Amino acid sequence: EREELADALEKADEIEAAYQAWQQAREDLARWDETASRFREQENRRTAPLMEIQEARARLETEVAALHETRRQIHQSHERLASGEAALKESEQHLAAVQNRVAERGKVETDLQDVRVEIAGLKTENQAMKSDMETLKDRIDQLEDAEGAVCPLCGQPLTPPDRQSLIDQLNTEGTAMGNRYRGNKEQLEEVQSKLSSLEIDLAGFEGVDAELQRKTEKISQQKAQLEALEREIAAWNETSAPRLAEVEKALQEEDYAPEAHTQLAEIDAELKTIGYDAAAHDAVRKAEQAGRAQEASYRDLERARATLAPLEREIADLLAQDEEQQREIARLQAEYETASSALEEAEARAPDLKTAEAEHFRLQEEENRLRMEVGAARQKVTVLGDLKERRNALSSEREAYFEQVASHRQLERAFGKDGVPALLIEQALPQIEAKANEILDRLSGGAMSVRFQTQAAYKDSKRDDLKETLDIQISDSAGSRDYEMYSGGEAFRVNFAVRLALSEVLAQRAGARLQTLVIDEGFGSQDAAGRQRLIEAINLVRTDFAKILVITHIDEMKEAFPNRIEVEKTDRGSRINIL
Repeated sequence: EREELADALEKADEIEAAYQAWQQAREDLARWDETASRFREQENRRTAPLMEIQEARARLETEVAALHETRRQIHQSHERLASGEAALKESEQHLAAVQNRVAERGKVETDLQDVRVEIAGLKTENQAMKSDMETLKDRIDQLEDAEGAVCPLCGQPLTPPDRQSLIDQLNTEGTAMGNRYRGNKEQLEEVQSKLSSLEIDLAGFEGVDAELQRKTEKISQQKAQLEALEREIAAWNETSAPRLAEVEKALQEEDYAPEAHTQLAEIDAELKTIGYDAAAHDAVRKAEQAGRAQEASYRDLERARATLAPLEREIADLLAQDEEQQREIARLQAEYETASSALEEAEARAPDLKTAEAEHFRLQEEENRLRMEVGAARQKVTVLGDLKERRNALSSEREAYFEQVASHRQLERAFGKDGVPALLIEQALPQIEAKANEILDRLSGGAMSVRFQTQAAYKDSKRDDLKETLDIQISDSAGSRDYEMYSGGEAFRVNFAVRLALSEVLAQRAGARLQTLVIDEGFGSQDAAGRQRLIEAINLVRTDFAKILVITHIDEMKEAFPNRIEVEKTDRGSRINIL
């Protein structure tokens, strides 16, 4: 170790020089770290204006993209405008054709109206002429059959020649009327034929109004679309196109976010003033890292200088100890030789060794056997102690279980049908019974009442205690009877009273209010007096409910309530009428 330390001390100058170089590298690294810190601080300041510039450019680029898309849409709008104008011109041509057909239909309708007027005139004239001809025929018949006829104008008697002359004159008039009547009839047939032809022509114009409306609406829509396209193109030319040129110029010349550009330029100038060189910083960092091993060599050199002097002193002490131990070895050697001679003499005088060893082994075996017996006995004592402790623990546990069983049995009795539920029922039954009797009194005219019995005797007469039960005893003018012995109407009244009382008590205990009462049938089992009492009971409790629904098929019951919903079955399903 001393030689190794001596070799290390021979390189002391080289190690110290390398250590000093490492110290210098550390100082240079600290300076560069400080410069880098200031540089990074300034560089971090670039983030905000740089982000502002990037965001401004992104906004402009987004706007340019949107404007390019708008320009593409405007080109499409130009195309749609040209095609729309052509389609509009075609639609206007179709509209003109439909309008011509409408005009033709008007002419046909006018002709048809004229023909119908002519037909009506001919028919009217023929009817009048037919009546005149019948009147004329009657006069002729009267003149021919009667003697001493009188003049129809002056009332003077006619001579036979005058009567004959008058008959001839009337026949002449009748013939003229007949010819005219037949002429009108022929003309009427011709006009009716013309009417049929005009009606056929008019039927050919069916749907022309709807077609005219469709064409008109289509043209209106096309004009609205063309106007919208023209407004869109005008808006592009006036606003969006100049804006696109402006934004593209700003992007090309980077004419956006001027404050951020100015701030960024100032920060870049400050960074240049700092003069940070990342490559030089990295070189110094690598030199510092490479020289870190010199610190260990320098520390080893200092430890060698500190260790060498004590090591010299220790070597001198070890040499002195070596001389002392040599002398001790010589003394012990002499003592060994003396003891060896004494041992040889003692062995010559010692007893038989084999016999002594055999007795020694026997005694050892006996000792081992007795130790095993003692160990077994001690093990049994230990087991007995553990069993005793376990017995005591099991006894304590059994007592705890007994206590739990007793508690659970008490809880079982408390929560069983003879415990808390029975107590709660006993507390609630008087209130339910009073409410049920109050309602039943109204329904039966004071003739019926109920009583709840919660205890009864066992069938075994030897038992003195009573069993828990819940029996409803009903009394009327004939005494107490079982529920099954009452008629359907009486049972319904009891059911109604008990159910309503139970609902009200439960709602009262829950802190709520009964909102709806539904009575489904049950009236059929009542006689007239019973139904009247049931209606009176319903009306008496109507203030306790927000809504009461009564369902019945009995017609006389319907008039007892102001509002009704009648359900009527039909072939197509049920229908309701609200009255």
